[in-house]
Parts: sequence; C-alpha cells; structure tokens
Amino acid sequence: MDDADTHARLVEQGRRLFEVLAPGATLNTIVLDDGAGICLLHTVRGGGKIYVAPDLSVLFVASTLDFQKGLEAFLAGRRTPLEKFERRS
Repeated sequence: MDDADTHARLVEQGRRLFEVLAPGATLNTIVLDDGAGICLLHTVRGGGKIYVAPDLSVLFVASTLDFQKGLEAFLAGRRTPLEKFERRS
C-alpha cells in the first residue's frame, strides 16, 4: 500500500461491511504483501475475514477457512458481491 490515505480507505470499506455482519465488532487489520490490499479479521468464534483490494472489491470468508486459504482465493480474484452485505429487514 502506498500511503496512509489508501490504507484508511481500505480499512473503512472493510469496517463498513463488517458493521452489517457484526455491529461493533473488534477487528484486527493485516496489510497484505505487494500492495494487494488488507485483511480485516473478526477473531471470535463465528467471526470471519474480509479481504479488501485497492479497488475496494472484497472477499468475505468465514472463520472456518484459514487465513492462507482465504488469501489464495482473494489473490486468485475471487470476490463477494457487495450486495451480499446489504442489510435485510
């Protein structure tokens, strides 16, 4: 990641999406190598991970999938449609 603004933008995207899934969740952030983006982790049972690319596309993976497997899928281009994060009434 080149700068603090880019990093903040990616973190904000991930936090906004996690807020739909787990309001108020405590999240950890990992910066991915080679400018690939970031990963936000909700490290509780039933939590998950959201990988965020520089273009703000994302991949959500459940906590049952380990970090490396999720990263491989993310780097291979797999994404979660943003519509999946819409609040349901």
